[in-house]
Amino acid sequence: MAEKENWWNYAQIGLELAGAVLLGFFGGFWLDKKLDTLPWLTLAGAVAGLAAGFYRVAKELFRVPPAEGGKK
Repeated sequence: MAEKENWWNYAQIGLELAGAVLLGFFGGFWLDKKLDTLPWLTLAGAVAGLAAGFYRVAKELFRVPPAEGGKK
């Protein structure tokens, strides 16, 4: 069972990265359409989404797991 949980954690990290990039991209694209500034806000949104996604990935990968067995 531990292998499936480990697999899901890595899949979740990848989905969070992809979701952040897509959210930034489409948010920037929507603003570009409203403000007629295509492609600049689309690019800025994608870069901001990528940075936010990498932040979430780093935060998850460098998380220290709780010690097993409690305090001694």
